[in-house]
Amino acid sequence: MQGRRQKYNGSNLRRLFVCLSLFVVALFANAAESPVYLLLSSERPYYQEVSAVFQKALAEQLDAPTVHVHGLDQTLRMAPNSTVVAVGSKASEHALRRFPDEDVLSLLMPAAAWDELCSRLPGTGRRAAVVIDQPLQRSVALAKLLVPSAKRVGAVFGSVSVASKPLLYDAVQRSGMELIYADLSIDDNPVGVLSPLVQQADLLITVADRAVFNKSVAKWLLYLSFRQKVPVIGFSQSYAKAGALAAVYSSPDNIGHHGAELLAFLLTSEEGAAMQAQKWRTYFPKYYTLEVNREVARALNITVPTMNSLYQEFQSLLESMRW
Repeated sequence: MQGRRQKYNGSNLRRLFVCLSLFVVALFANAAESPVYLLLSSERPYYQEVSAVFQKALAEQLDAPTVHVHGLDQTLRMAPNSTVVAVGSKASEHALRRFPDEDVLSLLMPAAAWDELCSRLPGTGRRAAVVIDQPLQRSVALAKLLVPSAKRVGAVFGSVSVASKPLLYDAVQRSGMELIYADLSIDDNPVGVLSPLVQQADLLITVADRAVFNKSVAKWLLYLSFRQKVPVIGFSQSYAKAGALAAVYSSPDNIGHHGAELLAFLLTSEEGAAMQAQKWRTYFPKYYTLEVNREVARALNITVPTMNSLYQEFQSLLESMRW
């Protein structure tokens, strides 16, 4: 009896293994048979970098789909069951306008601009995006790490970024600091709005807002803050290079890697239709880059660790902030 039971169980295990193997093959066969069309907004280097990293990272996935790269000036005829990956704002708008019934994954776009596009150009295809916006906890964590003595965090909001005010308020408060802020419209005198805020704040966190944060406003903010010796945490590499103490942002390399991983995730079909639909949504970038302006740090008498240590401490602080 014992020996018969072992033989029976072994046979069942073999059948189970065969079934699982067939399931895995079928799972990735759909992805392999579904071509991907990669649309680039232009030939600019950062779009090319996203494209190169995306293709390399996707090729490392099991049974990766075939990728066809196209510019916006090229005629595109899609095969059935295709997915469009659009890099940049122009490519994303082109994809939603020209291919409303196809699934579209957008990369390297601001969240507000992507939301506006999806609202203006609806279609039957599914939509997902890896936006360039950072979770506000990252800026707060970097500020807390580099300026631990800060109590009052200043921020400026425009007509677009005002929607993120409650999120920043909550993140700052949970970190034991106080948020003070000013609202800035395109008709305001930026110096008149920024000067009182800079004088009251211990540090400033910039929040992206394409409506008001043009180069002129950014220059005034950095000038006033440096004169008052108030450190600034920026949302782009250019902010750090222009005079912010530091910045956290996602580079084209970061976006390309996340985009490839997300597409592989989206193309798997082990869930039901409802779960599959929930996967198609907007994602903050998984990977990030830290930039520090050490000349500004020295001028403000702020000690900054080595980049390796900074990344480790930053990641640890982020994990502790997952409320």
